[in-house]
Amino acid sequence: MSKIKLTLVVIATFLAMTASARSKMKKYTYDGMLRKGFYMGVSGSFNNSWILNQNNYNTLDLFYVPIVRQSEMNYVFTPGGNVGANFGYNFKNKWGVEFEPSFSWGGQIYDDAFSGPVAAVYDKPTRTFKPDYVNVPNADFYFRDDYSYVNVRRVIKFNYINFPIYAKFQTHIGDVANFYLMLGPQFNYRTFASEYVEVNHHEWDGLNGDRIPADQKFQKVDVGLSLKPGVDVYAKDWMYFSLGLNTYIGLTDLNGSSLKDLGWFSKNDVDYQKSRNFYLGLQLGMHFFLTPKPY
Repeated sequence: MSKIKLTLVVIATFLAMTASARSKMKKYTYDGMLRKGFYMGVSGSFNNSWILNQNNYNTLDLFYVPIVRQSEMNYVFTPGGNVGANFGYNFKNKWGVEFEPSFSWGGQIYDDAFSGPVAAVYDKPTRTFKPDYVNVPNADFYFRDDYSYVNVRRVIKFNYINFPIYAKFQTHIGDVANFYLMLGPQFNYRTFASEYVEVNHHEWDGLNGDRIPADQKFQKVDVGLSLKPGVDVYAKDWMYFSLGLNTYIGLTDLNGSSLKDLGWFSKNDVDYQKSRNFYLGLQLGMHFFLTPKPY
């Protein structure tokens, strides 16, 4: 056999062995704890809750200076959270879907100080400010006749039933852990809403007690987008614990028609701005596959 033929036989044999080895490696690629099948579990999160673009909407109507009445209020850390169940199906090792019905609570706390006069009318003969007992029967609680600063606090609370549906991607990051990323739409139905306002450390119900009830100020239904990155850690091949971020941004306007009809906007806005729910938190969960991992 010539050297050329011998060389060709050796090359062909090497390529055939390499292809066979690659085929076997692909067949037995290590997937860690990635697996298919149905699973279910429970989870809960602790969130920082926000209402984005929420004007004060007559919260400051006790103040005498018009530009003060249109001021924005400072956001304060607002705790929230959710608890619920989850049901999922991995139709491939790395891809699946998940449904997480849950109950959540949130809202927004505002706390700020604004320049007076407060609950006052200007008396031209004396050139002084006096309590406005006509529009504010208990004006003495709030009255300031100068331009000193007065504290205002507004607390909004919501409860929702949530229905998020996720597409889930996961990849193993070790022998017993997977990284996951879930993204999908979330539909929320509000079951409770409340608003509490304090001016000068006394509860304020609006001029002549005409504050719009919170249930009329905000929409019942909120629709948005949820994103959850995190890690699943397996204690058994059929049981794992999850730790990740829980984020949500509303896509629909949170405000009801009564807020849109007030006829003015903040001093920072020339047009009406939609308000949206937003939260970011840390989520923990425990989950169980309904069938053991096949080997």
